[in-house]
Amino acid sequence: MATNLLESIHSPADLRRLTVAQLKGLADELRECVLQNVAKTGGHLSSNLGTVELTIALHYVFNTPHDRVVWDVGHQTYPHKILTGRRERMPTLRQLGGMSGFPRRDESEYDTFGTAHSSTSISAALGMAVAARQKGEDRKAVAVIGDGAMTAGMAFEALNNAGVERDARLLVVLNDNDMSISPPVGALNRYL
Repeated sequence: MATNLLESIHSPADLRRLTVAQLKGLADELRECVLQNVAKTGGHLSSNLGTVELTIALHYVFNTPHDRVVWDVGHQTYPHKILTGRRERMPTLRQLGGMSGFPRRDESEYDTFGTAHSSTSISAALGMAVAARQKGEDRKAVAVIGDGAMTAGMAFEALNNAGVERDARLLVVLNDNDMSISPPVGALNRYL
């Protein structure tokens, strides 16, 4: 793995300079970085390992921070933090005076919405998309929501509202990984 691609990434702009062929190697390095740091500081391991490729893809395709990525469950954002200039602060993750385990707007311009737990991403991203449309800004909003969070009423309300908005540049990414804090239940879970 000795490519050291991750060391050259200080922002998503650096990531976008890589070739598509280099992204798999970057994903391997990013996963290793998450593993090493969480082993020292504690934190949410599996949710972050599960979003490595997704995080790379979002920052590679979208012009962040101009385009807004809203994470539904904040404890899946360690790869996002690493790729947005906070790799060197990872040893302080969840430590007193250190980097937050969740997105914090006062921590980075890439953290567009402060979130901890689930079901708020679609409504927040929709609000950002509508605001951008009303201001005449050419920017996109992306909501990343998991299958567990998608079962909450707030997510349904946001989808209902998103369905009637015109010209709001909103993308909803469903991270259907069959994971939750406890086993997912209900009809929607069986459908997904």
